Amino acid sequence: MYLKTPKRYLRGQKRSPISLRWLWLWLLTPAVVYVGLQIYERRDEVRPPIEQAINSVISNAQSGLATIAAPTALPTQDPSILIARADNNWREGRVESALSDYRVAMDGAPNNVQVFYRATLALIGEGRAAEALTMAENTVTANPFSADAWAVRSFALSENDRYGEALASALRAIELDPDSARGYAYLAEAYWNLGRGDLALENAERALSIDPDSYEAYRIRGWINQTVQFDLAAAENDFRAALDLAPNIPQQTVELAQLIANYEATASENPAETAVALLREVLELNPENPRVLYWLGDISFRRLGQREQAADFLTRCVEAQPDSIRCNALLGRVQESLDNYSAAVESLQAAVDLGSTEPRHYLWLGRSYVALGSCASAVPVMQQGYDLSQEQSDTEALTVLAELLAQCQAPVIDAQPTAVVPESTEEAGSG
Repeated sequence: MYLKTPKRYLRGQKRSPISLRWLWLWLLTPAVVYVGLQIYERRDEVRPPIEQAINSVISNAQSGLATIAAPTALPTQDPSILIARADNNWREGRVESALSDYRVAMDGAPNNVQVFYRATLALIGEGRAAEALTMAENTVTANPFSADAWAVRSFALSENDRYGEALASALRAIELDPDSARGYAYLAEAYWNLGRGDLALENAERALSIDPDSYEAYRIRGWINQTVQFDLAAAENDFRAALDLAPNIPQQTVELAQLIANYEATASENPAETAVALLREVLELNPENPRVLYWLGDISFRRLGQREQAADFLTRCVEAQPDSIRCNALLGRVQESLDNYSAAVESLQAAVDLGSTEPRHYLWLGRSYVALGSCASAVPVMQQGYDLSQEQSDTEALTVLAELLAQCQAPVIDAQPTAVVPESTEEAGSG
């Protein structure tokens, strides 16, 4: 059986002797060759735009691949939400929580003076003087024409024992705003630290005349009454006035508690317990405040004799602020009193390594080493303490350190020997 198939060619068709395909080839080849020669001869002119075009294509391709591979961007948190929450915590006395939110909000609100101002106060209230000064500088950067910014910078400088600079910063605040009660209050603090109680009191009164509700002015006047006027009752009244005006700021409570516990400047029958109760209220809202924890430890140990409780507070203080010299040192002293000399050595050595210049810290460390039977470790430490005691005229520490050095059979090396008067001078004077 046969199948019919279509014929593939038509019989009788004649092919042209000239192929159009070859004609186009002959026509285009000379043109291509000519263009190639021109490009070759002008290659220095042609290369840059060609390379630029190629690089552009490659760059676009890479960018496209990066975009495909890049993770989805996280949403940026609105700083206004953080600031509102921080402000609410600030008003209610949860300053630690407020500080945490203020820190996060700063990147999104670099010119919000209040955010940096309150963060500075919070750090001062925690006893973090160096961090507070950095934050105060950022406050000025946020708005160099803000009197409040320069005023809080003065406060931070005073906390860092830079009293001359604190004076200048407060004067700058007053220059920007002649009616800045804060400026005058912190100017008073700078004068007080410089030993000018008269000028300090004058400027504190000036601040109160501008703003009768200036808690800053009441606070510094309290210190002036306590240390210059020696009027403890007036000092307590001023500290209580400052606390009433700013109950949310921990430092107000801490300073009142210090006064009550150390000087019993209160009508309370149990001033130390009253002070502890005040501090515990602050601690409930700010459980990691190093300054509050330190004073709870100090009052519990020195005034109430509650050594275990004091050790707990001071351990928490060191955990909250490991670089605190006074928290480490007082914890070591409490541990020494509990006969836990190994722990005491560790804590007191940390205080010394952090740069303590307090003779008693060296005394406590040396005494703990002696209790462990290690005079070899104790003697160098006690000699350092002896030198510091001489420099600071701490006769009590000098006496104890000399006894401990003798106990270790170590000679006392006098860093400040008594000057020997030449014979010629004696003869001249005797006439």
